[in-house]
Amino acid sequence: MRQAIGDVTGLTVLDMGCGSGMYTRIFANEGAARVVGIDSSDGMLATARETENPDNVEYLKRDAAHPDPGGDAVLDGRFDLVSAVYVICYAATKDELTGFFTTARRALSPARGRFVAMTLNPDYHRDPAYYSRYGLTLTPSHEGEGAPVRLDVSVPGIEIHVNLFYWSRTTYEDCAARAGFGETAWTAVTVDEQGLSRLGPDYWAPYLAVPPIIVITATA
Repeated sequence: MRQAIGDVTGLTVLDMGCGSGMYTRIFANEGAARVVGIDSSDGMLATARETENPDNVEYLKRDAAHPDPGGDAVLDGRFDLVSAVYVICYAATKDELTGFFTTARRALSPARGRFVAMTLNPDYHRDPAYYSRYGLTLTPSHEGEGAPVRLDVSVPGIEIHVNLFYWSRTTYEDCAARAGFGETAWTAVTVDEQGLSRLGPDYWAPYLAVPPIIVITATA
């Protein structure tokens, strides 16, 4: 995400599906002028607000998958960058996926800006055991657009069991275009030097060969 986003110094940033606000705070601490985190969950927003936040951080309740047809006077046109980390893969329908892109496009200034999202890699490995050494499994219910994909994460201190939804690259790009974005690009994930030095390239080779996640950038 950092490689795809680049320097955020002086930017206004909308963190869509902010959850507990981890990335919201990262953007603020890395020099963003203003950061707004939005989420549809009262519980996640409460956790985000209860955590110590920089002064230029704000949290608002919004359902980004279902934007108001009349727009959002508080958010629309006010941001240079919109981010979403493991959010748009929760879209259960193409309309919801388009809704996420629409929320992002409206939030950006009319003539410029980028939406950078980390999501389920459409080309993830279909063998549920493929990623087991990394503490996760991805189990497809069936093949096809909108098919649920079970994500199970089990690492020390973390247990996650959720359903994501599969969308092809073509569908992501079509939904971005429907929302008004001009172009899209895909960025493969990498492993930083710390990860390589701790565990070695052989450990990471299967992950990088068929990564479970990918970054899509939509440009206004």
